[in-house]
Amino acid sequence: MNSMFKIPHQHPEGNIHQQTGFQSNHIKQDLYNSISTGMTYAEVRSIIGWDGVLIYQNEINFAGGRIREKIYQWNNYDVYSSDNESQTIDDPNPYWSITLQFQNDILIHKASFNLDP
Repeated sequence: MNSMFKIPHQHPEGNIHQQTGFQSNHIKQDLYNSISTGMTYAEVRSIIGWDGVLIYQNEINFAGGRIREKIYQWNNYDVYSSDNESQTIDDPNPYWSITLQFQNDILIHKASFNLDP
């Protein structure tokens, strides 16, 4: 079995606000709940509205074929900026995230942390 591990360079284009046009995105529990296993990355992206950050990538070749695994994360640090601007102390939810695991572009697992209702 061959395995390859790669973490790609993150957001070389700069500030995500400029990339997406979003100013104050926030993934809430209802939006997260609308994401289901079996969806493609494109379907998930259309629900969320912007690309996640690829945090893990692996490709496994075996006699039966190939598995391409990717794990993406969306969080408030990606939304607010990629140049480490700090949030204000008044932010009611200083950190939230969702992490989605895809195999061959199909969502197989999802996890969330600290989402607002």
